[in-house]
Amino acid sequence: MTEHEKLIKLFYYILKRMKREWNNQIQGINHSQYLILNSLMHAGPQKAAQLAELTQTTPGAVTSATDKLVAEGYAQRRGDEGDRRVVYLEITEKGRALAESLGQAQNDVTMKFFQGLPEEDIQHLIRIYHKISENLDR
Repeated sequence: MTEHEKLIKLFYYILKRMKREWNNQIQGINHSQYLILNSLMHAGPQKAAQLAELTQTTPGAVTSATDKLVAEGYAQRRGDEGDRRVVYLEITEKGRALAESLGQAQNDVTMKFFQGLPEEDIQHLIRIYHKISENLDR
């Protein structure tokens, strides 16, 4: 196995484990639903297409995810006054409270991923993550 193949295999393994840990922490909703709530909390009401881009899923998958958020009272749908075809999803107070509590819990879990790493390694990771972010922006 080449070094690049090892990197890819390890990368996917870590992503899978991280997602599992986050999902364990945010019981009651899944990671995509958490991302949607968090985005609504910080960016305000959004259309399904915007949320699909954020969660890297289809608008249909977003509709399914948001149905549960609406049913649980974490979000609500609101039509655009100027165009009845446009529907926005917005967070409710109940959703805001959940997103805030889960945000701190998720940060705590994420910090566990880096626990025990020397400061020098953390600085290398920051540099690497910046480079990956630049690559994604291109």
